[in-house]
Amino acid sequence: MQNVKDAYSLISEDLVAMEKMVSQLVSEVDPFVDGVVRYGLQLGGKRLRPVLLFLAARGTGEVTESHIRAAAAIELIHTATLIHDDILDGASIRRRLATINFKWDSHVAVLAGDILLTKAMELLADNDDIQGFRRITIACRQTCEGELLQNGTIGKFTISEEEYTKIISRKTAPLLACSTELGAYYSGVDSAAVELFKCFGQQLGIAFQMIDDVLDLAGKTDITGKTLRTDIMNRKPTLPLILYLRKASQSNIDEVMLRLSGNRENISETTADWIADRICNSDIVNEIQQLAITIINLAIESIANYSSGNIQAIAGLITVAKFITSRKI
Repeated sequence: MQNVKDAYSLISEDLVAMEKMVSQLVSEVDPFVDGVVRYGLQLGGKRLRPVLLFLAARGTGEVTESHIRAAAAIELIHTATLIHDDILDGASIRRRLATINFKWDSHVAVLAGDILLTKAMELLADNDDIQGFRRITIACRQTCEGELLQNGTIGKFTISEEEYTKIISRKTAPLLACSTELGAYYSGVDSAAVELFKCFGQQLGIAFQMIDDVLDLAGKTDITGKTLRTDIMNRKPTLPLILYLRKASQSNIDEVMLRLSGNRENISETTADWIADRICNSDIVNEIQQLAITIINLAIESIANYSSGNIQAIAGLITVAKFITSRKI
């Protein structure tokens, strides 16, 4: 399987069932609330997490109603985190649409995200499975901890690669790991298989965030469809900046640090573009892309020989994993 569209086609009926469930769940009597919440759902994107969950489900067994509810819940949670992230980053564009905080305001955005989170909890409660509920709430907690950890490093540009990896292992990876974990869990396979698929998703999440950090610097808004350079403007020490400040010449480091040394409000888009250009003109972008590919390849190796389920679905997971490192900059 070479094309990510082929992977999606394997679980197209599952995605339709999930979208129908989400649409019914978020329906609100008040037209204003309904409009805001439905607008927020457009910001979710490619439904990567449900895709991973359904492929893991078909790779280990058959898709059940529990899988569909879990996939819908994870997508609602993910969308809520995007809405809240846009507030924190001051972003104005996502998926080529105005963010909720930009279209309305931050108050509306906070509450819209909160509504989606509570809707997700409703879905999970319907599964009547405390262990499945616990797995996803742990992933939610870890995601919040990762975001908080990152905010604690704002302006601290000398953090290590290990500290950065710790942050993204909490911030981005948990929901991806939970997706593949629940796909296997609700199929009723043994705990070793569930852990195998969870670890696969965790590695995907780490590589995904590394590429995302590269895209924030080297990407183009018309391709990525979202506000870029927000990490630099908010003085967040992501891997490209960490490696550049460790490997560049002292004169280049001094120049960049001079522009980063002011308050958060003082880092303009022009300054952020200047710093991004310096990093992109080095070997850092290629280095991180290769590191992400190495992580993805290790993840692929871990499930490539899993033969207890649908071989096509496993191939689909591998195709999606490779897609993560091929996203356009």
